[in-house]
Amino acid sequence: MIFNVQRFSTHDGSGIRTIVFFKGCPLRCPWCSNPESQSFDYDIFFDKQKCIGCMECVKVSRNNEFTKTDEGISINRNNIKDPLLFKDICPAKAIQVIGEEFDVEKLLKELEKERVFYDKSDGGVTFSGGEPFAQPEKMLMLAKELKKRGISVAVETCLDVPWENIEAAIQYVDEFLIDLKHVDGKKLNEVTGGNFTRIEYNLRRLEAEKVPVTIRIPVIPGFNYNTDDMHAIIDYLDSFTNIRELHLLPYHSFGKGKYQQLGRDYKFRTEALNKSELEPFLVYAKNKGLKTVIGG
Repeated sequence: MIFNVQRFSTHDGSGIRTIVFFKGCPLRCPWCSNPESQSFDYDIFFDKQKCIGCMECVKVSRNNEFTKTDEGISINRNNIKDPLLFKDICPAKAIQVIGEEFDVEKLLKELEKERVFYDKSDGGVTFSGGEPFAQPEKMLMLAKELKKRGISVAVETCLDVPWENIEAAIQYVDEFLIDLKHVDGKKLNEVTGGNFTRIEYNLRRLEAEKVPVTIRIPVIPGFNYNTDDMHAIIDYLDSFTNIRELHLLPYHSFGKGKYQQLGRDYKFRTEALNKSELEPFLVYAKNKGLKTVIGG
């Protein structure tokens, strides 16, 4: 299951890349900019502002999934048993069914269309999500076929998956981009549902396998954006020998509108962090000898 294929990216691995977004993630980060990536099942975006009241969704409904009210069309998400009933039925695109069960050969043909850009920029394909390693069989199959075709593979991962999901793919992955959100296991679990014991195990196994990694820290107000937490994360990373680069990613709220379309609340502030607000952590990490950039 995937939910998007994004072309011409320059921020998720080296060169120009096509990003395949896998659907489903073990974490529930409340600031997630792709909340539609969290569920392993289909999701429905409903944008009331685009609704023209054509009633097509009401006509298709079997269980009052969409109903006509005095305020306009209303979605009753608890009644939805078959999201695909509503795929492509809205002429105004107010309803979008998020998720697609992909065919490997069909997807490979799409990815190969950008080969000229990969070759000229030392780019390739990046698997993101969601969590690609949470769908290990399909991800491994894709990675193998891309490598056969001479196309570089990068994976963006939170590492909160069983080690065997990762181990099988190591020889086919050229770049590991690891989102590390915290090193305080209790805080990580309370806020995101993450299992730091498993994440740390996988980090150490990658180090033992001499796999170079890029670490990406999303810097989040109210979670890890403070001196004690950021220094603790950087100090922890200083103990590794396989970190190629460290990226400090300033918080933003680009995904806020998606929460409303999913019928969910966005519980974080809307003001983004400026890059300048991360400068002290950049200096601290560089003084530790870590090659560090803001963004990435």
